[in-house]
Amino acid sequence: MENNPLVSVIMLTYNHAPYLKQAIEGVLMQKTDFPFELIIFNDNSPDNSDEIIKPLAEKNPKIIRYFKHEKNIGFEENQRFAFQQCKGKYIAYCEGDDYWTDEKKLQFQVDFLEQHPDFVMTTARTFAYKQNTGKTSEDGKDEIFRGKDWVDYTQESFFKERPTQTLTYLIRRDVIDLKWIDIYPDYRDLYYFYHALEFGKGRAFNRIVGVYRLHDGGVFSALDIEKQLNTSINLFKNIKKVNNDSRADFQIIKDYDTLINKYYYMKEFPVPVRNRKLFEKIFARYSISSNFQILVKQLLKTIKYSIKKV
Repeated sequence: MENNPLVSVIMLTYNHAPYLKQAIEGVLMQKTDFPFELIIFNDNSPDNSDEIIKPLAEKNPKIIRYFKHEKNIGFEENQRFAFQQCKGKYIAYCEGDDYWTDEKKLQFQVDFLEQHPDFVMTTARTFAYKQNTGKTSEDGKDEIFRGKDWVDYTQESFFKERPTQTLTYLIRRDVIDLKWIDIYPDYRDLYYFYHALEFGKGRAFNRIVGVYRLHDGGVFSALDIEKQLNTSINLFKNIKKVNNDSRADFQIIKDYDTLINKYYYMKEFPVPVRNRKLFEKIFARYSISSNFQILVKQLLKTIKYSIKKV
């Protein structure tokens, strides 16, 4: 094992056995002029993850460090443990069900941060792979990057657009504070993304570096979208509450509007006037925006689309 890796790659895994080999090999194929480590944290997966990881760790002892918890400790504690184990100046992420495709991912990101001390992190682009259908799609960020090789972002722009996925991160380790794991409920990477940008800018490169794996919900896709949007709303509400940062309202209102429109149009949801959740979101949006005109429009729209559905 190299004593002084420049980059620590964190791989959190739980029940990712079918995908782990591809995830690990995507890190091992990295071509760099500096040492890096891959630290795998198996949260006591009940599947055969251990049987997949161990041979690869034994074959690559100079790169891989492997930890298997004796009992399941949950995402937050596994995350805390992972941060504490990192030796590198920089931290990268690749969860056990995602994978990297660009063998120069770490090299070009490190080169940039080494040359630009005013930046605290870099990210890039991905493809999305729908496991259930075998279809690959783009990340939906073309408009952000149109005609550009990169896009810079700050804490201010963080509330409007985040041109990234976690598996593309490279972040300076010294801007990550473990206290945020204790302060925020249901700790997520979005929180340290927000706080890292207190110390400098980020750059997102218009370059595909990996694949984000998705599960296609089929007829349940509307419910998946509902869950994702509610999660985003709660995350930004937490940021607002903990930091007294009203800038989060922009994303919260945006998510409410998206979810409200889903309730109108997607057939898996009840008729609008019978959908209690729809009314809850409409009035929750109004409580933040105080925009009476939009409140009336959304209520009238509820009646309009109820008539169409009946």
